[in-house]
Amino acid sequence: MKRRVCALISLLQFLICGYAQQPNGNSTNFSFAYFSQNNSQQLIYMGNASFPAERGYIDLTPDPYATLNVSLPNETASNVVFPNCIGRVLYRQQLTMWPVSFTTVFTIFVKPVVFNGDGLAFIIVPNNKIFLAGSDRAMLGLFDSSTNGSTTGQLAIEFDTYKNRFDPDGNHVGIDIQGIISNVTAGMGEHGIDIKAGRAIQVRVDYDGWAKSLQIYARYANNTSAYASILNHTVELENTVPKSAYVGFSASTGSSYEIHRILDWNFSSVILPNSSLKLLPVKTPGGSGGGVEIGVLAGSITVGLVLVGLLLIWWFVVKKKKAASNLGYFSRELAVIQNAPHRYPYRQLAAATNNFSEAELLGTGGFGSVYRGNLSGGGNELAALVAVKKISAGSKQGAKEFISEITTIGRLRHRNLVQLHGWCHERDELLLVYDYMPNGSLNRFLFNRTGVTPLNWPRRHRILCGLASALLYLHEEWEKRIVHRDVKPSNVMLDVEFNARLGDFGLARFIEHDDSTPDVTTRLAGTPGYMAPECSYTGKATAESDVFSFGIVLLEVATGRRVLERKSPLAEGNFGGLGLGALQPE
Repeated sequence: MKRRVCALISLLQFLICGYAQQPNGNSTNFSFAYFSQNNSQQLIYMGNASFPAERGYIDLTPDPYATLNVSLPNETASNVVFPNCIGRVLYRQQLTMWPVSFTTVFTIFVKPVVFNGDGLAFIIVPNNKIFLAGSDRAMLGLFDSSTNGSTTGQLAIEFDTYKNRFDPDGNHVGIDIQGIISNVTAGMGEHGIDIKAGRAIQVRVDYDGWAKSLQIYARYANNTSAYASILNHTVELENTVPKSAYVGFSASTGSSYEIHRILDWNFSSVILPNSSLKLLPVKTPGGSGGGVEIGVLAGSITVGLVLVGLLLIWWFVVKKKKAASNLGYFSRELAVIQNAPHRYPYRQLAAATNNFSEAELLGTGGFGSVYRGNLSGGGNELAALVAVKKISAGSKQGAKEFISEITTIGRLRHRNLVQLHGWCHERDELLLVYDYMPNGSLNRFLFNRTGVTPLNWPRRHRILCGLASALLYLHEEWEKRIVHRDVKPSNVMLDVEFNARLGDFGLARFIEHDDSTPDVTTRLAGTPGYMAPECSYTGKATAESDVFSFGIVLLEVATGRRVLERKSPLAEGNFGGLGLGALQPE
């Protein structure tokens, strides 16, 4: 009940303040988990910026090796001249920049070619026009000598790799508002990060539109520990950039050279209620009519609250009790997700799966069906293929599985986990979008072998090692411990090279690394035969119970026999389904 009241209050505030101020929408969200020929069309490329086809990233300035299409030693590359380059990439649509709160997460890669210079920046700019003359070198393609110290309608968060006379060092973050001389800087070295080390760096920028606080975090992309807090500075965007502006990245070089690359990018913003909506000060009866104004305003707000309250009661209790319960559940849970995956429109997923036709059906599970989809708009590129899981929104348990998937696997990155690309909640449908696994599940190769070649021993060994690596990541290497609770062959997917990808996180739960919550106390969940014996009478799942399930899968892979089976292991004419092919070298 307390949660429902909080949800009602939040929705009430949104309806009165947020939606009334923004009738055309109140949020923006886009995500590039990697850059492809398809999604790169949503970007504007300027100057030397380019999208190397099929490489999955964006080069803001030219890569000498890729440009020449040869592999060169550093000494040779230093003789290749790419002087005074400027590159910029912008999201194609202008966004509302105030009053808003926004979060953006992106991964950068900077690598000097013999010498370094000059860095890159995340930018908010008023237009998509050509660069200023003389804005190369240290100016990052944003400023020139005439704009220093003046208002330009721009904001840049620079990642500087070259020490100019006005810089503290050659490895710092700065916030630039009135020119290339930063308003405030912070060193990266004290956090153990070197921008130009040739390592991918994940950056997170949070802007709190209420507090006017701009917070910058960073960490190496392969580091599962928490972000380092780099810089916190007060910035009033309404006094800095236009209300509608472009967001993106900019980089430049001078006589020395380095590669500036964007590997991925996620951006989400929420438009805040108009901060000018405040009650007028109460005036005395001797004033000039102020009492009437405040009375009218207070009366209007009171009537509005009553009407909206009645509307909510009718909506939640009388007409849409069950659906609203699920919606409130989604709203509460999704609101706390950091770096949430991309939200797809229903029409796009329906088109990708041929309106969820039976011809695209890959399989059916306990809470929904999985379909193959093609997001390339009709092409046959393997990279554009996805798996779309369709769950009924009317199922409360299905709704919980849906949220669990987004809050767990949606935040994880590991080579042996199925990647969640996004989700959709429209038309009483719950949809999850994953990597497409061409070889299906391990279960298919062990027990449902019609039309497939038996797995040989090297592949079985690699699959088990991959599954063990995934569980180690979940239990020990990520910032929180995750108990999967349903490790079994049908949840182990195989990519095109038969690498194991653990999926289906619908039953997964978080626990703490310090063992303050070593187990998950909940309803009994899992699959008979794979659950540790103690789970049946304690109702608790632990990391150790996941390891027990892994042991069962190991035995099934080694023997080709199900943990629970009703027929003789020799009924199919071979030993436990191994087949002669399993004895052949890879």
